[in-house]
Amino acid sequence: MVSYLLEYNFISAAMIIGIVIMLIENRKERPYGTEHIAIIVLLLSVIVVNTEIKEWFEKVIFDENVNYRGDSAMGFMYLRSAVEHILFPMIAYIELLLIAPVKKKYVLFIPEFIVIVSEVMNLCGLKIIFTYDNHLKYHDGVLFLLPYFVGMIYLMLLLRYSIGFLRAKKMSKGIAVVFIVFLTLLECYLEAAYIVVDLMDEIVALDVIIFYFYLVAIYQSETKIKLRTSELELERSRRLLTLSQIQPHFMYNSLTSIIYLCDKDTSRAKSALIDFSKYLRKNVDAISRQGLVSIKEELEHTKVYLSLEKLRFDEDLDIEFDIKDEMFMLPVLTIQPMVENAVKHGINDSENGSGKVVISTEEMENYHKVSIMDDGAGFDVESLAKLDESHVGIANVRKRLEDECSGELIINSAPDKGTECIILIPKEYGDENSGN
Repeated sequence: MVSYLLEYNFISAAMIIGIVIMLIENRKERPYGTEHIAIIVLLLSVIVVNTEIKEWFEKVIFDENVNYRGDSAMGFMYLRSAVEHILFPMIAYIELLLIAPVKKKYVLFIPEFIVIVSEVMNLCGLKIIFTYDNHLKYHDGVLFLLPYFVGMIYLMLLLRYSIGFLRAKKMSKGIAVVFIVFLTLLECYLEAAYIVVDLMDEIVALDVIIFYFYLVAIYQSETKIKLRTSELELERSRRLLTLSQIQPHFMYNSLTSIIYLCDKDTSRAKSALIDFSKYLRKNVDAISRQGLVSIKEELEHTKVYLSLEKLRFDEDLDIEFDIKDEMFMLPVLTIQPMVENAVKHGINDSENGSGKVVISTEEMENYHKVSIMDDGAGFDVESLAKLDESHVGIANVRKRLEDECSGELIINSAPDKGTECIILIPKEYGDENSGN
C-alpha cells in the first residue's frame, strides 16, 4: 500500500505533509483559520488514504470474475464511495466558513447535511445516488449529481464572496479565493472531458496551500500593524509623560521670584501669577493635545515662559523676536523647550550669567524655519549622543517632529560660541491650509 501511495498519490501526500509542517511551524502564532485548515488537512488525508486503499484493492485483490454480492469488499466499496462524496463538499464548506461574512453559518451546512442524509440512505439500501453490481462495477443512481451539485453550490458561494471582496478593494483576499475556485472548476471540467483522471486530491491540496499562505500573510501583515500601533501608543505615552514633567527648578525659581515681588511690587506679582497660571495650563493641556498647533500659539506660550524667566534674570536676559513667517503649524511644545535649554544651559551657564536669545521664523522654498539662537556657553554637539535625563527635551522634540510632521531639528553649537537650534517643518505638513 505504501508503494502504491508513493506511486499514484505522491504529490497529494507531499502537499499534505507540507501543509502539516506549516501548521506545526506556525502553531504558536495560530493565524486566523488555522483550525479550519487543520480539519481540511485531516479530511484530505482521509480522502487520499481512501483513494489509495481502493486503488490497492483493485490492483492486488479485485477479480472481475468473482461475485462479490454479500462480500465485505462490496460493503467497503459502498462506504468508501459515500465517504468520498461527503468529504469533498465538506472541504468546500469549511473553506466557505473561513470567508463567509454571515452570522448564521449553520445555514451554509444545510446542503452538506442533505448530502450526508442521502448517502446514509443510499448505504441503507435505497440506492438513490450510486450502486455496485455483483462485480463491483459502479453505476449512477437517480441523484448521482447531488454531491457534485452541492460542491458546486459552495464553489459558487466562494466566487460570490470573492467578488464582494474585490468590490470592497480587498484585492489579495478576493484574488486568492477566485484562483482557488478557478483551479477547482478547471479540474472538474478536465475530468468531465476525460482529459485528466483523479487529480481532485492534488487540486484540493493545492487550494489549501494557497489559502493557508494567504492566511499566514494576512496574519503577518496584521501583526506588523498591531506592533506599529503598539509602538506608536508607547511613544505617545512616553511623550505625554515627558510633556507632563514640569521642571521643578523652574517652578521653584518662578515662585520664589513671585514671593519676592509680593512685598516689593504687588502689581508685577499679580501679573507674574497670571503668567505662571498660563504656563501651567499650557503644559497640562499639552498632555491631551493631539495634532499640530499654530506657530502663533507656540510663540505666545514661549513669551509667557520668558516673562517668568525675566523675573529671575531681569536685565541679564535679553530677548528678541524676529517673526517673518507665522502661517504654519508644528507639534505642541516644540519651541518653548528649546528656548528653555537656551536660557538654562546657554545663558545661565555662561561666564557672566547673562546673554541674548533670538527667536526667529522665516519661510523657505520647501520648509518653514524656526531658529532659536543664544550667545551663551555653547557646547560640543557630539555630546548630544550622551545626553542625560536633564536634556530629555531635545530628544523628545526631535522625535515628535519626526513622527508628527516629518520635521527636523538641527543643532549647531561650539563651546563659548553660543548655540543655534533650527526647526524645519515641511510645507506639505506645516501649512495651515494643509488640513492638519
